[in-house]
Amino acid sequence: MKHANIVCGLVGMAFSAFAFIRTLGFREFPLVPIGPEFFPRHLAIGLFICSAVLLIQAILSKPKPHEKKAPTISPFDKGMQRLFVGVAIIIGYAMLWERIGFLIVTPLAMAAIMLLLGYRRYGMMAIFSFGTTLVIFGAFSFFLNVNMPLGILRGIL
Repeated sequence: MKHANIVCGLVGMAFSAFAFIRTLGFREFPLVPIGPEFFPRHLAIGLFICSAVLLIQAILSKPKPHEKKAPTISPFDKGMQRLFVGVAIIIGYAMLWERIGFLIVTPLAMAAIMLLLGYRRYGMMAIFSFGTTLVIFGAFSFFLNVNMPLGILRGIL
C-alpha cells in the first residue's frame, strides 16, 4: 500500500500543478473580484496539499509486517464495471448537455447514477432528480443570471 500511496501522491501533485498552471491562462475581468479562475485554482491548491500529505505519510510510515498488498484492479471486477458505467454516464451527460438541454439530461443522468448505485425507490428518484434539477436551474438562471443550456427547449422556454 505504501508504494501505491507514493504513486498516487506524486500523480495528484503533478495533476494539480498542471491544473494550477492552466488557470493562469484564464481571462481576467477587471471589475470582477472573483473570476473564472478562482474555484479551479483553489481546487488545484487543495489537491496539491492533500497529495503532498499523502506522499509524506507514505514516505514516513513504516511497512507493517502483517499488511497485505493492495488488490489489483481488474476490469472484470463488478465494482470496476460500475465505475466504467458511471464514467460513461457522466461523459454522455457532458456530450448531451448542450444539444438536448440541462433540464432534460440532468434528471436522466441523476436517475441513472442512482440506479447504478443500487437505489430502487423510483418515486423518490424521480422527485429528487427533477426537484434538484429545478432548484439548480432556478438558482443559476434567476439568482446568478447564468444561462443554462436549454437544448431542444430553447424555443419553448
